[in-house]
Amino acid sequence: MKTDHFDQILDQYKRMIHYHIHRLNIRDPHGDFYQEGMLALWEAWKKYGDTDTFSKMASILIRSRLIDLIRKRTRIQDREVMKEFMEEQSFTPIEMEQFDPHFWSSVRSYLTDKQWLFVEKRIIQGYGLAEIAEKEGATIDAVKGWGQAAKRKLRILLKDDDYHL
Repeated sequence: MKTDHFDQILDQYKRMIHYHIHRLNIRDPHGDFYQEGMLALWEAWKKYGDTDTFSKMASILIRSRLIDLIRKRTRIQDREVMKEFMEEQSFTPIEMEQFDPHFWSSVRSYLTDKQWLFVEKRIIQGYGLAEIAEKEGATIDAVKGWGQAAKRKLRILLKDDDYHL
């Protein structure tokens, strides 16, 4: 039976899964990363099981899947932290401008109307991309574009030693 054959493969390659978990400095108290490694091994076995490159491909797939899981969890964690921060620190635009009116007026003058709209709605007020797009009658991709352009301009502005906000 083919499943029995995978059990043999798993016995042979479980050390490889543990190796990648260790090399990536992953703490895995619940075994989630080990399980992800087993799934990657299964996929490698299904796809490359009969080839000479199985061992190499299994290693690559296991490592890649573990890194993907790390990134996914980091994104989720960052999103939760940002959500908590925004809930604790939600200010109206007027309150934000009162922190340092010169700073916000400098930022506003440096950006286009759409870029400022992104900063105001997304960063200051904490709206999601879909909410901004719906309120402004634009696509989510357009709102993302406003944000990317604003970030590019602000990075340039902050790097410029001659111009201080």
